[in-house]
Amino acid sequence: MNNYYIVLSHSNTLMARVVRIFTGAYWNHTSLALSGELNEFYSFGRKNPRLLFPAGFISEGVHTGYFGLKPKTKIAVYEAQMTDEEYGDMLTKLDEFRLKRNQYRYNLLGLPAIQGNIAWGRRKHYTCSGFVAYCMRDILKFNKHYSLVKPEDFMMFDFEKIYEGTAGDYHYEKQ
Repeated sequence: MNNYYIVLSHSNTLMARVVRIFTGAYWNHTSLALSGELNEFYSFGRKNPRLLFPAGFISEGVHTGYFGLKPKTKIAVYEAQMTDEEYGDMLTKLDEFRLKRNQYRYNLLGLPAIQGNIAWGRRKHYTCSGFVAYCMRDILKFNKHYSLVKPEDFMMFDFEKIYEGTAGDYHYEKQ
């Protein structure tokens, strides 16, 4: 068995406030990590942590990228397990995103679709939570299209919450 981690975050950026308008939820960002240290996790967001755009596929760490610039950003980290086969499939999916990272864009138009409950899986366009749901679609069963998944939807699963606090204070201790 292999662990994976869902990282939910709450910031007060302009884009985070826009996301909250469309989702109505506290958590406004979702990332996927394969290591509890959170040195590298994956999502869709700012390619340059200082600029709102361009946005697309990103990899960053809990102490680097946007979170390195804004260590007081609130995060919640959830841990779960996947089989060796699921882990291999996940690495294959992530490799595809990493190899073609410049072809992927943030699905800004998908935000109003989420609010209207209209599934809209645009080719090579994802929201942060839609990306994680897409990658996890063989492991986590949502009762809706991946493009409609919101950050708080990940809380419906029986994950173990291993941390809630600020990104800057996060420190992983192997259990």
